[in-house]
Amino acid sequence: MAILLGAELLLLLTDAEGVFTADPRLHPEAELVARVTDFSALDPLDIGHTSSPLGSGGMRSKVVAAEMATAAGIPTVIANGLDPGMISAAAANHPVGTQFPAREGRYSSFKLWLKYAKPVRGRVLVDAGAARALREGGTSLLPVGVVEVDGAFEAGDAVEIAHGEEAVGKGISNYSAGELRQVRGLQSAAVREVLPRASEEAIHRDYFVLA
Repeated sequence: MAILLGAELLLLLTDAEGVFTADPRLHPEAELVARVTDFSALDPLDIGHTSSPLGSGGMRSKVVAAEMATAAGIPTVIANGLDPGMISAAAANHPVGTQFPAREGRYSSFKLWLKYAKPVRGRVLVDAGAARALREGGTSLLPVGVVEVDGAFEAGDAVEIAHGEEAVGKGISNYSAGELRQVRGLQSAAVREVLPRASEEAIHRDYFVLA
C-alpha cells in the first residue's frame, strides 16, 4: 500500500525496539541494528526472532516489507509501537528503531511485483558470459547462454537465474522448460530451426530483475 500511495515514509511498528542481531529475549548480548543499507548483511542474523502482537508474520516479514519499500524509494523504520511518541519521532527523522534509507535506482511497480511477489516455478543455469551480461550490461537472456534447466514451468512463469550456486536474478520465461531444454546453448539462427515461432530472448530484459 505504501508503494501504491507513494508514501514518504513506511513505519512498521512491533513490540521490539527494532531489528536485533539475535533474539534479545534469549541473548542479552544481542545488539540493535540501527541502520541497514545492505539487506544481504542481515542474512547471517537470526532476525526471525519475534512475532509482534501488533502485526502478523514476525520480524522477518517486516524486513522483507522494508526491502520492498526502500527499493521503491520509500525510507522505512522498524520500531517499538509501545513507546510513547514513536510515530512523531520517526516522522521527524529522529534516530529511532532500525532505519532503512531509500535506495537509489528505484524499481517499477511491475519489477517489484516480479522480484517479491511472483512465485518461482523453475531454475535456469547460465554461463559466465550470460551472468556478466545480465548483471553489468542490462541485457536480455538468450538461449545460447543457458546451460541447464531445472523444474517444470510454462512460458510466462517466473524462474530463478543462477550461475553455479550464485543467484543472478529472476525473470519471466518466454519458453516452457521443455522448449528451453531443446534450445539451450544454441545461437539464434539454430533456435529458429528448432522452434520457428520462438522468441529470440529466453527472458527479455524488461521482465528481469537482479537478485
